[in-house]
Amino acid sequence: MKKVCAFAAVAAFAAAVGCRTVPMTNRSQLMLSTAASENELGAAAYAEYKAQTPPSANAAQQELLKRVGAAIRDASGVEDFDWEFTVLESDTVNAFCLPGGKVAVYTGMMRLFANEAELACVVAHEVGHAIARHGGERTSWSYLQAIGTLGVSKWGNDTAQTIYGIGAQYGVMLPYSRKHENEADLIGLFLMAKAGYEPKAAVDFWKRFDTGNSSRLDELLSTHPCDATRVANLTEHLYEAEALYSECSEKRGFGVSLINGIGQ
Repeated sequence: MKKVCAFAAVAAFAAAVGCRTVPMTNRSQLMLSTAASENELGAAAYAEYKAQTPPSANAAQQELLKRVGAAIRDASGVEDFDWEFTVLESDTVNAFCLPGGKVAVYTGMMRLFANEAELACVVAHEVGHAIARHGGERTSWSYLQAIGTLGVSKWGNDTAQTIYGIGAQYGVMLPYSRKHENEADLIGLFLMAKAGYEPKAAVDFWKRFDTGNSSRLDELLSTHPCDATRVANLTEHLYEAEALYSECSEKRGFGVSLINGIGQ
């Protein structure tokens, strides 16, 4: 009974002091981890990814990603990330942004974009996860679960190691929830519009893989649900993104056309 009461007290305290507002959506979220600790995990994981999967030797793709990434970075207004943008050489069809602005797109993913704006759509979506600190939010809820499981009376080295393991797993490695995916979609849509990319490209991209073509995205779809609901949500907010796009002083539109991936 004491443990139950103690956990309830911890949860109540967390709810009272561990709240943060997500940029651009203004949603309140539980946040018990620090941005610095999340960014440290992100940097370590990014180094591991690059060690396991080397950067692509395709200079044209690297240049394109860096150009798009810089535009999204500037639109985000986030200055405390140590931003990096790298194309990784692999047939894997996926992309990610780890905490701290560590962005990677696999060459398998680069082959699917019809134009530069579609790349911006995916990069902006992944950056949306990072600036919303979705990994830290999942870690925070996991902290509470771990405390309840282990018992607040058992704090010590073993518990600290368990908490750190949870932070690494939930803060960096695991797929995001549907709620987080929808929020990253919205943030990404606004970011690409603010960066000067035509927001319709986001709807075009996901609609293209909403039916029979989705098998080409098996790896991506394992972490990024693609269905009519996603397309409908993007379409619903398209007018807001178009307003941001109309205010952008440097319009990039759909950017360069990509046929089977630049440099392929």
